[in-house]
Amino acid sequence: MESVVVNIDSKKELRFFLDLVKKMGYKSRLLSQDDKEDSALLALMNERENEETLPIETTLKILKKIERKVSCYIPQSL
Repeated sequence: MESVVVNIDSKKELRFFLDLVKKMGYKSRLLSQDDKEDSALLALMNERENEETLPIETTLKILKKIERKVSCYIPQSL
């Protein structure tokens, strides 16, 4: 099975597109931002699957750097 991802900015155009897809007999699904990020991460992981692994200490340092960068974008009210 093949998939297509289409980015549509307008709610009106999105509704039209989803109706068209349904009339053509295809199934559709809206992806959340988390779904898109998970898909990109999985693709990156699959791409790197056969590469040499990093020592755990190096991996943890990288994750901590990422966490610091991401945490500055998270509202404090969460």
